This record gives sequence, C-alpha cells and structure tokens, in this order.
Amino acid sequence: MKVYYCDEWSDLRKKPWNILDDRTAYTCHQKHEPYTAVLTENEKPKYIVNVTNEWVSVSFYDDYIRKYLNYDFEIINDGKIFLRTAIYWEYDDETDREVSSMILGFREDGYIAMEKRDFKTGTVEEREISDTLEKNWDVFPDFGQYIHLCKEDR
Repeated sequence: MKVYYCDEWSDLRKKPWNILDDRTAYTCHQKHEPYTAVLTENEKPKYIVNVTNEWVSVSFYDDYIRKYLNYDFEIINDGKIFLRTAIYWEYDDETDREVSSMILGFREDGYIAMEKRDFKTGTVEEREISDTLEKNWDVFPDFGQYIHLCKEDR
C-alpha cells in the first residue's frame, strides 16, 4: 500500500487538494497541524486519514472511490484516541446515489446511539444500547503509520 499526502481530500472531485511532499506532511505532523494521508491500493484511494491536533478521521473507499465508512476518533490524552462516531453508507449499484446510511455515536461509558436512514422509503430507525467499547480505543498514529486505524471490525 502506498501513501501520499495532501491538505485534504475532496469526495466531490474524488481527488486530493494540494499534494504535500513527505517532509512538509511530516512537519505538519510534528507541529500538530492538519494534513491528510491517502493510502492507495492499485493506484486507487483505499483509506483517507485526516490528522489534526484534536481528532483523527479514517474514511474507507470502495472500487468506485465512494466513501462507504468513516470513523472519527477524538484525541483523549497521552496518545490515546477514542472512536466517537462511525458512519456507514450504501449506494445504488455503481452510482454515487446513497440509498441508506447508519450513524453510530459512542461514549466512553459504553453508551451507543444509532440512527439508520433509508433514503428510498424515507424511514428512520433509532436505537440506544450499552456495550463494552474496548475496540473503540486506539493510539494516535506515528507519522506514516496509519494502517492500524484502518480496521472495519470495531
């Protein structure tokens, strides 16, 4: 898997904004300034990792370069991050038209709120549960080391 860096990724354009060289991205990482890492497989983006001084997000992309899963991790302390929000999307065949989405919100105490939307029928389903959330914890990535955050099974 290859990695390159940019200011940010455009889902609308399906392209990066302002490519950064490794040294510039490394400097951003060291200074806790925002930057984006694009992890590619077969020349296509597979994971997009946004790093800031308050949060880290990981977006997962399919073969059509559509974001189908997004994780937002909040930086808690001592290099620990907590998965605060997960969003899943489903699409209509090979188009970019969303047919459903599911948003999960997590708290450290185990509380989980879920909202599922079906865009075809207009139905919205909401649930609240409690569970153990050990898989929601991770560590802030070292520069260039993002693959440990790119796990779908959390």
